[in-house]
This record gives sequence, C-alpha cells and structure tokens, in this order.
Amino acid sequence: MVLRKVVFVRHGESQGNAENVYTGWGDTPLSVRGEQEAVEAGLCIKAAGVKFDSVFTSVLSRATKTTEYVLNNSGNDDAPVIKHWRLNARHSGGLQGLTQAQSVARYGESNVTLWRSSYDILPACVEESDPRHPYNDPLYADVPRDQLPKGGESLAHTVERVVPYWRDHIVPKVRAGDCVLVVAHKNSFRALWKYIERTPDDEALDAKMAPASAPLVYEFEDSEDGGFLFTKKYIMNFPTVNPKLGPGTKALGKVYVLRHAESVNNARGVDNGWEDTALTLKGEKQAVEAGQCFKEKRIKIDVIFTSRLQRAVKTAEIACMTSNNAFAVPVIKSWRLNARHSGALHGLTNTEAVAMFGEAAATFRTTSGAPPACLERTDPRHPANDPLYADEAPEELPGGESYELMARRVLPFWEETILPHVKAGKSVLIVAHRNPLKAILEHTGDASEKGSFDAQVRSTLPYALEFGETGEGGKPGVLTRYGLASFAPHFSVMKPVGKVVFLRHGESLCNLNESFTGWEDSGLTPKGEKQAVDAGRYLAKEGYKFDVVFTSVLSRALESVNRICKESGNSAVPVVKSWRLNARMPGVLQGLTKPEANKLYGKDKVDQWRGSYDVMPQCVSLSDPRHPINDPLYAGVPPEQLPPGGESLAKVVDRIVPFWREKVQPRIQAGETVLVVGHKNSMKALFMYLEDTTEHNMFDVRPVSATNPLVMEFGDSGFSTGLAILKKYWGNFSK
Repeated sequence: MVLRKVVFVRHGESQGNAENVYTGWGDTPLSVRGEQEAVEAGLCIKAAGVKFDSVFTSVLSRATKTTEYVLNNSGNDDAPVIKHWRLNARHSGGLQGLTQAQSVARYGESNVTLWRSSYDILPACVEESDPRHPYNDPLYADVPRDQLPKGGESLAHTVERVVPYWRDHIVPKVRAGDCVLVVAHKNSFRALWKYIERTPDDEALDAKMAPASAPLVYEFEDSEDGGFLFTKKYIMNFPTVNPKLGPGTKALGKVYVLRHAESVNNARGVDNGWEDTALTLKGEKQAVEAGQCFKEKRIKIDVIFTSRLQRAVKTAEIACMTSNNAFAVPVIKSWRLNARHSGALHGLTNTEAVAMFGEAAATFRTTSGAPPACLERTDPRHPANDPLYADEAPEELPGGESYELMARRVLPFWEETILPHVKAGKSVLIVAHRNPLKAILEHTGDASEKGSFDAQVRSTLPYALEFGETGEGGKPGVLTRYGLASFAPHFSVMKPVGKVVFLRHGESLCNLNESFTGWEDSGLTPKGEKQAVDAGRYLAKEGYKFDVVFTSVLSRALESVNRICKESGNSAVPVVKSWRLNARMPGVLQGLTKPEANKLYGKDKVDQWRGSYDVMPQCVSLSDPRHPINDPLYAGVPPEQLPPGGESLAKVVDRIVPFWREKVQPRIQAGETVLVVGHKNSMKALFMYLEDTTEHNMFDVRPVSATNPLVMEFGDSGFSTGLAILKKYWGNFSK
C-alpha cells in the first residue's frame, strides 16, 4: 500500500471574525491575529521540511492571503495555487454581514441557534436582488447560476458542492504522488472531512477544528482494490513530549517565551540589534493578540522577564495588560536578554550591509561563531554610550556579538535568575528577541534538536515549556513543549478516563409563561416533571450508573435531579449543589416576558443583551429583591463573588469554568461517571470552554435537551491544560 498525505490549514482570523460578524461569502480580509496565525502555520511547515506540489484554496481573500503567508514562510513560494469557489465557506444566507446581536434581533435567538447548530436546515436565504447573493458578486460572474448557492446553505448543501471538487480535482493530484496543501474555511472543511471520515450527519458539526496556526495532516492509503482510504490525522506542530521523563515525573513550573512584536526597524528592514526602536501599530496589535492567547487559555503569570529594549518591554506590557497579568506581577528587565548585538551592521538594511561588508554580512547572519565587525567604544552605537546601560560595567557590554558570544551572556542569566522560579513551580513569561530565545530553547532541549527552533522564535505568538523534576539532583527538565496558540489537546494520544452525561432541567413555570427566568426559583410544570421522569427512564434503560451528580441550587434543576435519579436507579448517588452552576442572571429582564422587556427597555437593547457574548444587561440594584444578595439561598456566599445584579455569557463562563476545573474535572480524571443537570446558558458557557468555541461561534453550540442526554467521554493527555473530549454523542430518546 502507498501512503499519501494532504495538509489542511484553516484560514487565519478575519476582520469579520474579530468583529463577531457572520462572514459566509463576504470577502473580509485577515485581521492582525489572522496574519500571525498564517505566519506561524507556514513556519511550522518549514520546520517540518514539507514541500508542496499543488495548493488548493477558495476565492475568498482571507483564505488566499493565508495561503500566501503560509507559502512565503514555509519556503513554498513557487508552488502552483488553484483557487476555486467550491472551497468557499458555507454561505450564511441572511446572517451574512450581521453581528450575533443583529442576527438575534432580526431572526430570534432560537432560529439563529437552530440554523447554526443543524446539519441540514437552511438559514433564511437572501433574495436574488440582495447584494450578498452570489449572483451579484463579480467573483462568480463566470459561474453558471444553477451551480451557485440559492442565497444560503446548510452544511448538507456545503457537502454537495465541496465533495465533488475534492474527488474530481484534488484526489487525482494526491494519487499522482503530489504533496497537497488545502487552505479553506471551517465549514468547507467540516463538509469535506465528513465525507473523508464517513461521519454520520448528526456528528458532522462536531468535527474537531485544529487552530488556524496548526496545520492538520490527513494520511491516506491506496487499497488493493483501487480505493482511497483515510487512515489517520494529526496536527503537524504536535506538542513535543520528553520520552526520558515518565508520567510520574514531579511537575515544576512553566515557561512561556514570546518574541517581541514588530518594531519600526523590522518594518523598515533595518537590523535592530540594540537600537531601541518602538513598536509599530501592527506590532502593538500583535502584542494584544499574544495577550489574548494567554487570556483565552486562562494563564496566570507569576513573574515576567524581559530585555531592556522597549520593543520587548512594550510587548510584555501590552500582552500582560490584555491577559490580566499586569497587576502586582513583578517585571525583571535585564540587558542579558537583549538581542544579539550586530556590531557595525547595527542600523543598516541588508542591502547596505552587503554593500559595506560583502559576504561577511551574510556569514554573520547564518553562522553561530562569526562575529560582526565590532563597534569602537567611542562609537555612539556602542552600549557603553547609551544611558540605558549607565549602571553596567562598560567592559561587560558588547560592541558586537556572534551567536555563541551572545549565548554566553544569556544562558548564565537563565540558569541563575530565571530557572529558580521554575524550580519553585512558578509560571514565567520571557519576552525577548529571536536569538536569545533560540539560545534558551536549544539549551533546554536535546543536543539533537539544535537548530530546530527557528519557527518558534520567529513567531509573535507564545510558545510554552512545561518542566518536571529529573533524577539528576532535582534538576528541571522539559516535560512538554507546544505553541500556545496552536495547542489542540483533542489531537493528542490520550488515556480514556471518565464520562459526563448532561441534561437540562425540565420545563419550569417561567418557561411556560415565556418569561426570562434567570435566578428566579421557579419550579417544574407537570410537563417538566414528565420530561425529568422520561429522561431518568431512558438512562435506566441504557444502564447508566453515576458516581456523583452536579447541579445548581435552583429548584427546577433540583426537582429534575430528584426525578431523574429516582427513575434511573441512582437515588443513593451523592448530589453536589452549587450556585456556580446556576442559570445566567439576566439582570432587569428577570421575571419579564419578552414583550414586557421590549416595552420597558427597547427591543434593540434587549436583543443586544441577549445576543451578545460580553455585553452586560442592565443590572438590578442592590435593593431590588431580584438581586442575589437579597436571596436567603446565597446567604453563605461572599457578596463580592455573586453576580452584580446581572451577567453576560462571558461572566457565566468566568464563574462556571473554575467550578468545573476544581470540582468536576478531578472526578472525571478519577474515571468516574458524572451526571450534570443544568440550565441552557450555563451549559452553553461550559461547552464553549470544553470545546474551545470562540464567541464568534457561540450560536453553533447545540442546546441540551431536558430528555435527550448529551454524553461526553473524556481523555487525559497529560498536559497541564486538562481534559479533552474523546467522544461526544447524543442519546436517541425522542425529544
């Protein structure tokens, strides 16, 4: 059998993604983060030494520009690129160009959720006269109208246009022995992978997406009967695991390395060296995106190390402000983390350097032992003449350095100043420059890995190292390494652990009256009681035995738990109740019907509050009976921990995720079977965390039923980021 590979790269974040707009076939360009992601994907491919013979992408600029960045940064500039509309994103119909809040305002939350989370249900389609209809876009002027989407697509429709293109155009290239790259979109990939992996319709939307910065490799075999079989998939920049340190190794601290963002000299093509240039506007945005990466992964930094140069200092400042790591976190600046001093090349463009020094300039840049022409002590560019280093002994400051000389000042600082924090179990951030970071990574790696970290130190997104105690007198050794932005635990080799069954509470009295329930303690209706009974009987029929049950403190959830456990034969199972699993607190909307809310606060405001991820509703006052501090249920909870009279979905994520990690996750890691009975929005918040769903895709999360359980089986990859979903499926009980 012949083994063949195809590399898939999802386009980087677009400006539409960043603004939470449904993009569809709208031709929105990449954001700054999207550019970073595409560059990182290209650097990863370069590090793997992959050369492409054929490249396929869509006609949308966010995909074509990603393709350009990937090819330029992977050394594949000459690879032929074929663009085709059949690889376009799923056409989102009437949602295209609208934000989430605008979509909810126009079509209603239930419709938006249904369209985004269903396999074969069309969204509201745009009319042929609408500028968003493909008929009216010059990009498709040469495409027969009967082949284009009719103003909108379900995922099923996307399958129908993507798969024939795969079979007719891409597969023949793969069969011919070409190494193929495909750069496209989330839903065109979902459609294609559904076909490749033969995924059932109801599981197609659950296809795991690798981050945009992580190339995904699919391997195929030619079978003896002439078939073409999918065998396995994996991300190309998979975390590196140290085989010398076993699973029982004592964990120590973590180090996150981050190259400074783009400086003015970087943008001008000038050698930075020790010249103290500022960040460009693009550089500031890159630093923000690095900070967002820390924030999304909920990483807390204990100490920050940076060079003396402002491009590194400012990158650290912006990244930490963005990730809530700026307050009370010590920052240690040292010239020993400065960039490699480029001597007389300092401040020159490459053209100027070659003109002045010939081949010596290239030798300096490409070899580790060759120093540049050094600066005289009297030269204004010499550090001895820079006020930044007035407190340093002039004889210690370089007038130019080879890579080896630079490493001699960096590595003692690493060993003597940074490493003790790692031994103490702290999370350390190092923001510095390409060559010092490379020296540290090579020093902490195996001798065979020397020269293999170029991709990691050229990226402006963080790279993580987790340390463990070796047997050599407690000396720290690297357990795992991975790009923080591209880490995808669900593609790891994982040990199966426990499972969780999720159910929503049965219908409540407030649900019946179609009012916003929130934290109002509304009981079940007769229908809600029957739903809980039916759910329990289904679980009994399937033989589910639980080790523990988690639920909120609200009576509609507790009543559901009682009936579910009684009917399923789990009445003796311990029940853990916590307000952190409560529903989303809707502020002043609580207890109102939607017409009443619209009349009091205006439809636009209500839709914005309900349709946005991080927009807070108007909060109830402290004196309002609806405020949690006035409810005896929460008498034992510190007031500062309770919602301030209302919550956005983002705030629900902030309260539910720590509870999951501290209370629920350890039970799963112990191999237990867990039942969680909760509320629509609190479970949506939890699923967004578990499945790494962006706020842009919040309506893609399928709601949990009161009778049809969602089951998640978990695996533990051994990384500090926790559990990952091995398998997800719905019960087959009729809703």
